[in-house]
Amino acid sequence: MSDADRVAGEGTHVVPTKREELQFVRELLHGRWRHIILVHVFLFFQHSPVFMMPILGGLMLDLVVDGGESRLKWLVFYTSISLVLLIQNIPSCVLRQRYLSLVTRGMGRDLRVRICTQLQRLSLHYHNNTSVGKLQTKALRDVEQVELVPGLMANNVFLFAAQCVITVIAVLFRAPGALVFFIVLVPLAVAIQRVFGRRIGDTVHQYRRSLEGMTSRLSDMLTMIPVTRAHGVEEEEIRAVSSKMDRVFNEGFRFDRIIAVFGASSWVVMQAVQALFLGGAVYAAFQGWLTVGDVLMFNAFFIGLSNALNTLLNTLPQFAQARESLRSIQEVLRSPDIEDYRDKKQVDTPAGHFRFEKVTFVYPRSERHALKNVDLDIPAGSSIALVGGSGSGKSTLISLVLGFIRPTGGRLLLDGRDLAGLDLRSLRRHVGVVTQDTVFFSGTIYENINFGLREANEERASRALRLANAWEFVAELPDGIHTRLGEDGIKLSGGQRQRLAIARALIRNPRVLILDEATSALDVESEELVQNALNRVMRNRTTFMVSHRLATVRHADRIVILERGHITHMGSHGELMEGDNFYSSAVRRNLRFWG
Repeated sequence: MSDADRVAGEGTHVVPTKREELQFVRELLHGRWRHIILVHVFLFFQHSPVFMMPILGGLMLDLVVDGGESRLKWLVFYTSISLVLLIQNIPSCVLRQRYLSLVTRGMGRDLRVRICTQLQRLSLHYHNNTSVGKLQTKALRDVEQVELVPGLMANNVFLFAAQCVITVIAVLFRAPGALVFFIVLVPLAVAIQRVFGRRIGDTVHQYRRSLEGMTSRLSDMLTMIPVTRAHGVEEEEIRAVSSKMDRVFNEGFRFDRIIAVFGASSWVVMQAVQALFLGGAVYAAFQGWLTVGDVLMFNAFFIGLSNALNTLLNTLPQFAQARESLRSIQEVLRSPDIEDYRDKKQVDTPAGHFRFEKVTFVYPRSERHALKNVDLDIPAGSSIALVGGSGSGKSTLISLVLGFIRPTGGRLLLDGRDLAGLDLRSLRRHVGVVTQDTVFFSGTIYENINFGLREANEERASRALRLANAWEFVAELPDGIHTRLGEDGIKLSGGQRQRLAIARALIRNPRVLILDEATSALDVESEELVQNALNRVMRNRTTFMVSHRLATVRHADRIVILERGHITHMGSHGELMEGDNFYSSAVRRNLRFWG
């Protein structure tokens, strides 16, 4: 058993280091650097009027003071440059957005593909212990937060850096001594970030966790609405969901309050420094150290620089949210609970001979054996029924056959080969599964029957429907096999759904058939139709059955009785009825129910 298998389902979240976070960001940006560079080039041209207007305005104002015969020529020249800078803003903006979209939308697409790929690799134990709502939040909301990062970096960080460079150059060229007024902004910005940075990060983390909890609980509520109504516990459900929403409200309110204080504080500090700068610049003009044009230019630069810095500071919460979203996504991508089939052998055409040799299984964080020292031989093409009370190990044994979990002791062999060395995905392509809870998506019957098949055709689907005793009712539907199910489609009875599920399993012509309570929720008439279909399709297929109904299990080649993870009795229906065991007692005590 691999380390990944041992960690499976333990639910631990490894917090990535800063180095690992940077590595993850580099992976996201890989292959996109050309577009990123073009984004910044066109962004610079787009904002060039903002950078150059203070310089051109100062030069125009100095023309009024200086006079001279050539001032009209210079005025026309400066005005022309201003107009050119303004007009080029339009194509620069369009091109900047084009390349930015290629970066952000591409990152979002790749992230969602990686998440979906990882979700397909993660074990069912992981999925059983992780809410669908929480995973949806990671794949939708968190990815959207990450998509904002390139735009934030360009529109705020890059523009602030560009504003700094141009300001320093202009000031050094006109009046180097005035640079001291600009330098004072740096320690102020660092101080503000130090005061609020950690508090913002902690608040974002708490808000994200509370939002995931609410989404998870809301998803559960929607799933459980029929059960809630049936038991009349609507008020209890409302209170449970409301408590999660209250927590989101409280965390969101706390986050908004911190952001408000942070935003107001940074704005006041910047405006105060700006007022002091303007007063100092005017005093310098009084003393003859600066011209009137210099005062206008430097004040415009200072306003632009302080506004850019203030905008940069105000994006700290967005960067904190994006970083938290990256961590949230990495919780899925870095999860060790995966089915790793590298260097495993393919299963091409299995005969279906299973052998359990002293197989033991213990679930994580449990001290009780779900199965212990199970020895069982199932020849190819035979049928075996598993019976026993709740918690006896039936579902665990089926999960082992499907490879959803691995033995913690002993070996499970398929056709003489240890399942631990096989690519179980290739085995599952030869397995048909029919459970009590049938699941269909809102497509047509044809699309549902052929789900997952690369090569599907109507003839194969029709043949599978006939074998499953489903063709008669399907043929009478408005659009036959192309009738839509689910949303905006027809509603089927339980028996009809089960027969479609059997057809979906049969179209793959499986060598192994898993029937997990396939008839337990049906009425007598529907059960008979489904059972007849099952009896037909079980022939020459290795079949595992889990059921509480005599009609389903009595004709199995062998019936295995499990109690607390141990096989206590085994035999045919007739052999077990001759003795005193769980099966014979259940049949005699509940004959009407079983029959």
